[in-house]
Amino acid sequence: MTRVVMGLLFSDSCRILIAKRNQSKRYGGLWEFPGGKIERGESVEEALVREIKEELDAPIMLARVYPGYLYEYKDLKAEFIPVSGTIIPRDISLQEHDECRFVKLGEIGAYDISPYDFGAIDLLNSDRFEPIC
Repeated sequence: MTRVVMGLLFSDSCRILIAKRNQSKRYGGLWEFPGGKIERGESVEEALVREIKEELDAPIMLARVYPGYLYEYKDLKAEFIPVSGTIIPRDISLQEHDECRFVKLGEIGAYDISPYDFGAIDLLNSDRFEPIC
C-alpha cells in the first residue's frame, strides 16, 4: 500500500500552511497539507523533509509523527501519516503548487480541501493533537 506523509506545518504566528494543488494534477485546484509519497527505505520524517524541499524549497522543523489513517476512493488507496512541525513563511518558494496560505485552524473550512486531508483535519480538531505554538 502507498504511504503518504503530510505536513501540518505552522508559522511562528500559529497559522497552518495549506497549499493549492496544481490544476494539472489529480484533485487539481483543491487545497491540501503539503507532503507526498514515502519512498522505499525512507523514514516518515525523511520523506516529509524531502517533499517539502521539493515542493516548497523550504526547511522545516519537525515536532511529532501522528498515527496514520487509511483513505480509499476509486483508484486511490493510501495510508496518510500526519506530521506536525514549523516552517518560516518567508523561506517558501512554490515549486509544484499554484499558491499557498497560512490560515487559522478555524478558517480551514472556508477552503475546498482535498478529501484525503479530512482525516488530518479531524486530528487537528481533536484532543489528540498537541499544539506546537
